[in-house]
Amino acid sequence: MSKYNAGRITVTRDEKEDKVSIERIDRLIFWLFLAALTLIPLVIGAKANLFVSPSISGTGITSTGYQLDFFTYFKFVSLLIITLLSLGIFLYKVLFLNYKIKWDVLSFSIIAFIVSLTLSVIFAEYKSIALWGLYNRYDGAITFISYAVLMFIAIHITYPKNALSKLVYTLYPFVWINVIIALMNLYGVNILQNANFHDIFTLFLIDEMAINEGSVLTGTLNQWNYMSGYSAVMAIIFLTLAIFKGSIKSRVVNLMTAVASFLTILASTSTSGFITLVIMTVLLMILAIVKKNKKKAIVWLGIFIILASSSTGLLSKQNPKVWDESVGFFIKTNPFVKLDGAFLELNFPNYKVEAAESTLELPTLAERYYSAGSGRTYIWVKVLELVKEKPITGYGLDTLTYHFPQNDINKRSGMFDENIIIDKPHNFFINILYGSGLLGFLSLICFVSIYSFKLFKYVIKDKQSPIIWAFILGWGAFLIQGIFNDSVIGATIVPFLSISIIYAISKRNIKE
Repeated sequence: MSKYNAGRITVTRDEKEDKVSIERIDRLIFWLFLAALTLIPLVIGAKANLFVSPSISGTGITSTGYQLDFFTYFKFVSLLIITLLSLGIFLYKVLFLNYKIKWDVLSFSIIAFIVSLTLSVIFAEYKSIALWGLYNRYDGAITFISYAVLMFIAIHITYPKNALSKLVYTLYPFVWINVIIALMNLYGVNILQNANFHDIFTLFLIDEMAINEGSVLTGTLNQWNYMSGYSAVMAIIFLTLAIFKGSIKSRVVNLMTAVASFLTILASTSTSGFITLVIMTVLLMILAIVKKNKKKAIVWLGIFIILASSSTGLLSKQNPKVWDESVGFFIKTNPFVKLDGAFLELNFPNYKVEAAESTLELPTLAERYYSAGSGRTYIWVKVLELVKEKPITGYGLDTLTYHFPQNDINKRSGMFDENIIIDKPHNFFINILYGSGLLGFLSLICFVSIYSFKLFKYVIKDKQSPIIWAFILGWGAFLIQGIFNDSVIGATIVPFLSISIIYAISKRNIKE
């Protein structure tokens, strides 16, 4: 028996009854987690909201008025609902069921991250954007605080025995829905031109607004780069499961799902996912060699490589850019490009414009080209220069549009075009550093390091489920692709929440 004090009233509690209630609460929270992992990466739809820009003379993305979002609004709403429900139930467990939170370095680092995000909003110049994010991203402090709250809850609940299998099931819908969309786009079929799909996607759109004619649905994430990076995470998870887990039937299903993820990477024509998958596949090869049944593991890995190679050739015939943005990163010669002729190099005299006896000399502008990483290194350098000016609390997440030197003439030599609006840093870690300062960045590095090193230690020391190996490798893929891509709700919630669940289950397995 235990006692619960509420003011002057002392209530004697039945510990066994509390334990049963806590298990029931944990099970309910876990089902909310499964809903988040399944639905948030998928839910899309057009929604117009009034956006008030802090820039009076802004144009395009910075204009005040009703702005259309297709990919993130409903994801954001879903994230908020699930976070609030989970937090409410968890607080009930703490306040009324006598649950004691186990404070450790991981818990403190997550709380520190929440505090740093709050401070970044307080000291931000554009507070509303720092809090909610831009209308087409919703990547402000509220979103990251929601991630952190769910992570904190996830490491403080107990999971059922079949939790790992259920975790895997949440990932299948994203892979198979998006590979269909990606391949349809590659072969010239635009799903938005279908009247039925168009009506569903615009159900909540006000009459005065419409989706632009010729718009293409890239998938259920905002842009091809995100589709590529997140699909690499899915590919390595399912490839690991195909190599190490289950019957032949389940291995075949997981192998085909890994191939489907790889096809999405190819169809996305973005290099980040391909590089990430190559790096993680090398690590998977090492794991296959050091584990038991290495022959079987190598066979399944070999089948994947054969299917992936064949797919690359097939899709490159349809669009040569598939090769350029995948294998072309390592092998520059594209065998699928036909050269019908050669361009002649034209040399023109070096004319000068003259007026009378004087020579009119025009200013010399930098040559147009992209810096390394399709302009990413130019953006990173400029953003880090901004960080030096406000290093502690940052500028607030998703506010880069209004702080980046948009009139910098060197955009010509970094981004090819000086008229491009830079609205994100194209690097997950630099984004946190810019938005929440050193406080948020160090908190992030702290819990990322704890997850990474402790889980790796658990795998080395103990015999863990292949599902745990799969999600750890998926976590590694997420961190690698984060070097090239920003955070978006649909591609960030799954790695953050799932690795928290994996950490809690692994820690419990070690204790038992």
